[in-house]
Amino acid sequence: QAHKECGEFNEITAKSKYVKLARSLRTYGVSFFLVKEKMKSKNKLVPRLLGVTKESVLRVDERTKEVMQEWPLTTVKRWAASPKSFTLDFGDYQVGYYSVQTTEGEQISQLIAGYIDIILKKKQAKDRFGLEGDEESTMLEESVSPKKSTILQQQYNRVGKVEHASVALPAIMRPGAGGPDTVNWGMMPVAQQQVTSGQMHKGHMPPLSSAQQALVGTITSSMQAVQQAHGDLGDMDSLPPLGDDAESQSWRRNKMDESKHEIHSQVDAITAHTASVVNLTAGDPADTDYTAVGCAVTTISSNLTEMSKGVRLLAALLDDEGANGQDLMQAARGLASAVSDLLKTVDPSTAEPRQSVLTAAGNVGQASGELLRTIGEDEADQSFQDMLMQLAKAVANAAATLVLKAKNVAQRAEDPAQQNRVIAAATQCALSTSQLVACTKVVGPTIRSPACQEQLMEAGKLVARAVEGCVQASQDATEEEELLRQVGEAATAVTQALNDLLRHVRQYAASLTGRAGPGGSYVQATDTILTATENIFGSMGDAGEMVRQARLLAQATSDLVNAIKADAEAEQDQENVRNLLAAARVLADATARMVEAAKGAAANPENEEQQQKLREAAEGLRVATNIAAQNAIKKKLTNRLEQAAKQAAAASTQTIAAAQHAASSNKSPNSQQQLVQSCKVVADHIPQLVQSVRESQSTPDSQQAQQSLITSSLGFLQPGNHLVASARAAVPSVENQASSNQLGTCAKNLAACLSELRAAAHKAQQACSPTEGQDSALALVRALENELEEAKTEVAQGRLKPLPGETLESCSLELGSASKTVGSAIAQLLTAASQGDESFTDHAAHEAAEALRGLAAAARGVAANTADPLAQEAALETARDVMDKSANLLQEARKAAANPSDPDNQQRLAQVAKAVSLALNNCVNSLPGQKDVDSALRNINDASKRLQADSFPQSGRSYHEAQSGLTQAAAGLNQATGRVVHASHGSSRELATASGRFGRDFSDFLDAGIEMAGLTQTKEDQVQVIGNLKNISVSSSKLLMAAKSMVIDPAAPNVKNQLASAARAVTDSINLLISMCTQQAPGQRECDNALRQLE
Repeated sequence: QAHKECGEFNEITAKSKYVKLARSLRTYGVSFFLVKEKMKSKNKLVPRLLGVTKESVLRVDERTKEVMQEWPLTTVKRWAASPKSFTLDFGDYQVGYYSVQTTEGEQISQLIAGYIDIILKKKQAKDRFGLEGDEESTMLEESVSPKKSTILQQQYNRVGKVEHASVALPAIMRPGAGGPDTVNWGMMPVAQQQVTSGQMHKGHMPPLSSAQQALVGTITSSMQAVQQAHGDLGDMDSLPPLGDDAESQSWRRNKMDESKHEIHSQVDAITAHTASVVNLTAGDPADTDYTAVGCAVTTISSNLTEMSKGVRLLAALLDDEGANGQDLMQAARGLASAVSDLLKTVDPSTAEPRQSVLTAAGNVGQASGELLRTIGEDEADQSFQDMLMQLAKAVANAAATLVLKAKNVAQRAEDPAQQNRVIAAATQCALSTSQLVACTKVVGPTIRSPACQEQLMEAGKLVARAVEGCVQASQDATEEEELLRQVGEAATAVTQALNDLLRHVRQYAASLTGRAGPGGSYVQATDTILTATENIFGSMGDAGEMVRQARLLAQATSDLVNAIKADAEAEQDQENVRNLLAAARVLADATARMVEAAKGAAANPENEEQQQKLREAAEGLRVATNIAAQNAIKKKLTNRLEQAAKQAAAASTQTIAAAQHAASSNKSPNSQQQLVQSCKVVADHIPQLVQSVRESQSTPDSQQAQQSLITSSLGFLQPGNHLVASARAAVPSVENQASSNQLGTCAKNLAACLSELRAAAHKAQQACSPTEGQDSALALVRALENELEEAKTEVAQGRLKPLPGETLESCSLELGSASKTVGSAIAQLLTAASQGDESFTDHAAHEAAEALRGLAAAARGVAANTADPLAQEAALETARDVMDKSANLLQEARKAAANPSDPDNQQRLAQVAKAVSLALNNCVNSLPGQKDVDSALRNINDASKRLQADSFPQSGRSYHEAQSGLTQAAAGLNQATGRVVHASHGSSRELATASGRFGRDFSDFLDAGIEMAGLTQTKEDQVQVIGNLKNISVSSSKLLMAAKSMVIDPAAPNVKNQLASAARAVTDSINLLISMCTQQAPGQRECDNALRQLE
C-alpha cells in the first residue's frame, strides 16, 4: 500500500520525500565506530557502536541499532586517544570515565575535536552581539561617578501597557533676582578651531565580550597579587644566628643557590609570558585568544608572588655575607612595578595604545635583567645580547624600507580598496617588527630559557606573515614591474635579516644543549658509529647490507678523526695534544682495517670468512671509538644532563607555583590533597638537584660531582612524574579557566623536561665507568667524616649552632630514618659485591654514600640541638665511626666485586659489614632519650636476674597484706605502660621520662611479686608465680624496644601494631599473675573444694 502511494510521485518529489525521511531518522548524520566496552560487574568485552554527531556522542546497540545513551558534546570535559583505546571524560555529568577498546581512537578524537571547534566558533560569534546573540536588546548605561567608571549591562526587551500622557508642561516664569537687565550690543568674535585629543569615554566604547570580561577579572585579581608582592618586598627575612662550621657554610651556600635558581626560573617565566602577552595581543581584538592571555597573566602574577618569598630570603643571606641585600629588594620592587604597569596596559577596559603595551613589556625585560644582574645570574653573554638586539633592529630597519616601498605602491594604486589594503598591510608589517624588537628586549636577559626562545621565534613568525601579506597586497594593487621588484627586494632583505636573527637564536640554543660545536660532532659521529656497528652485527649473511653499513661507518670515523685533530690544534696542554693525536691514529688504523675487510666482503659476498673479518674489524673500530672519544663525549653528556636538570627543576618550580595558585578554585579536595602532597615531595627534591648541578658546573672534572648529578637526576624522576600525574588529575576540577590552563601547561612542560632528563641521565650513566662511581662514593664518605670531625671541634669551642628549621625531634626522626636507609643500601652493596656485578656495585656504593650524607647531617643537627656536651660528643663520634666503618666497607666491596670467587674477600666483607651494623646501632642509641630507654632496659634485665634464685624467703607480712601490695604495684605498672605507649607517639624527651618511670614501677612490682612467691604454700605455686614474673619481664622489655623503634621511625611498617601488641602482652601478664595469686591465697582451695561438694 505504501508503495502504491509513492508510485504517483515524480522523480523530484520522490527524492525529496526520501531525503526528508532519511534526515528524520535519529541516526542520520552519525559517524559510527565499532568498539568494545566492558560489561558492568564482569570482566568481559562486548561489541558496541559509538556514534559521533555534530551535537552529541551516542552509545548504540550493535544489533538492534537502538540508542542506549546520548551525551551532548557540550558536556564533554576532555578525551584521550591511544593506539588501542579511547576515553571520554564528562566531568560532573557522569561518574567515572567512559572508555572503550578500539584501534580508531585517533579518528574519533579528530572528529569530536572538529565538532567542538565549530560549537566554540559559533559561541564566539554570538558573543560579539552581546549575551546569547541578542543583538536587538537594548543597553542600559549607568555612570557611577564622573570621570571614573561606566557600567554597561544588557537590558532585555520587555512588553508592557501603553501609558497616555502629555509631554507639554506649563511654563513657569520667574523674575530675575537683580531686576531688569540692560541690553548690551557687541560683535561676534572670529570663529576659532580647537582640536582636543585623548581617549574616548568608556561609555562610547563597544561592549566587552564575555572573554574580555573574564580577562578583566583575571587582571584585577592579578593586580592585587602583584601589589601584595610589592608590599611584601619592603622587609627582608630575619635569619637566626649561624655557625662557622662546614655544615653551616654549606647551608648558606645551598640556600643561596636554591634561592637564585628559583628566582631565575620565576623571572624566566615572567619574561616568557610577557612576550607571550605581546604576541597574543598583536592582531585584531576580535581574533585575540583572551583565555590564553589570561593564562599568561596568571602565570606572571603567580610567579611574581612566589619570587618575592625567595628574594626576601636571598636578600637576608646576602646581608649576612656582607653584601647589600637592599639592592636586591629594590630591583625586585622595580620588577613588580613594571609588571603592574604591563597589566594596566593590557586591560581591555582601558583601551591603551599598542605602543604603551610594547613599552611596558620592554620595561619588564629591563627590570628582569637588572634583577638577574643583582643576584649574579645574568648567564647570557652580554655580547650575545648586544648582537641579538642589533639583529632585531636590522629586521626593523629592513621592514621600514619595505613599508616605504609599499607606500609607493599605494600611491600608484587606482582602486581605493586596494590602496587601503596595501596601507594596512604595510602598517601591520611595521607593527610586527616593533613587536619583535619589544620581544627581544623582554627575553634578552633570559634567552637561555627555551620558553623565551620559543616566544622570540613566534614573534619572528608574525613578522614573516606580515611581510608575506604586504607583498601579496602590493602584487594585487599594481602590475608595475619596477615597483614590485623594489617591494620584492625589500621583502627579501627583511626575510634575510629575520633568518639571521632566528639562526643566531637557534645556534645559541644548540650550544646550550650540547648539540653544537666540536663536542656535538663527537656525539653525532659516535652515535652513527655505534648504530652502524650494531647493524653490521645484525646483518651477518647479507654481505651487501654489511658493506653499505661499512661505508657509513667509514664516513663517521673520518668525521670523528677530524674532530679530534681540531681539538688537538686548539689544545694548549702538550700532554693532552699527544693523547688526542694518539687516539686519532688508533682510530685511523682501525678504520683502515675495517675498510680493507669491507673490500674483501664486497669482492666475495658469499664468503662467510670475509664477513666474519668485517665483523671483527667493526668490533675493533667500536672499541677504538669508545677510547678515543670517551672524554669529549662524557663532557658533552654531562653538560646536556646539567641543562636538562636545570630545566626540570625550573619546570617543577613553575608547576608548584601553578598548583598553589589553582588551590583556591579547585573543587575536588581529594585531587587537591594529592597535588599538595606531590608538590611537597618534589619541593624536597629540588634543592638536592640544584646543588648537584651547581657542584658539577663548578668542578667539571670531579667524578664525585658527576655521579652525584646522575644520582640526583634519577632520583628526581619518580616524584616528578607523580607531580605530573597529580597536576593532570587536578586540572578538570579547577574552575578558574586561567588557573586550569596554567596548571595543565606547566604539567605538560614538566613531563617533557622529565623525559629529556631521563634520557640525559641514562646516557651520562653509560658514559661513566663503574670504578668512577665507587671512587666518588668513597671520596664523599671521607669528606663526611672530616666534616663530623670539624663539628666536634665546634662543640668543644661551644660554637656549634643548629641550622634554621632544625629541631631535636625532627633531627632525631631524620637520624632514625637515615639509619634504616643506610642499612638497606649496605645490604644492596653486599649483594652486588658478592655476585661480582661491578655496575650494580657502583650504583649501590653511590646510594650508600648519599644515605650516609643524610645520616651525617641528621647527627650534626641532633648535636646542635642538644645542650649536654657529652651527648653532643656521643652523637658526632658515633656518626663519625659509621663513616669510618662504611669507608672500609666500600674498599672491601670493590675488592670482592673484582674477585667474587675469593673466600677471603667475602669473609672480610662480612666482618666489615657487621662492624658497620654495630656502628649504626650505636649511633641510633646515642640519641637523647634512647639512652634512658636503654637504661630502663638494663634495669629490667638486672632486676629480673633475682628470679633465677632457688629460694625466696618470707617477708614477715601476711598473705593478704602482700597481695594488697602486689595489686597496688600492678596498677602502677599498668599506668606506666600506658604512659610509655602515649610517649612513644610524642617526643624523645617524653619517652625518656616515661621509660624511667616504667623502670621504677617495674622494680616495685617485681619486689611485690617476689614477696608473693615467698608466701606461696607449695613449690608448685611458687614456680607458677616466678614463671609469670619472667613473662612480665620479657613483655616489658619488648614494650620498651617497640617504643624505642616507634620514636626512631614512626613510619616504619608494622611498628604501631608491634607497640600495641607489646603493651597488651604486659597488661595480660599482669592480670594473669593477679588472678593466680588470688587463687593461691590461704584457705582459697578449701573454700573452692567445699563449694564443689555443696554443688
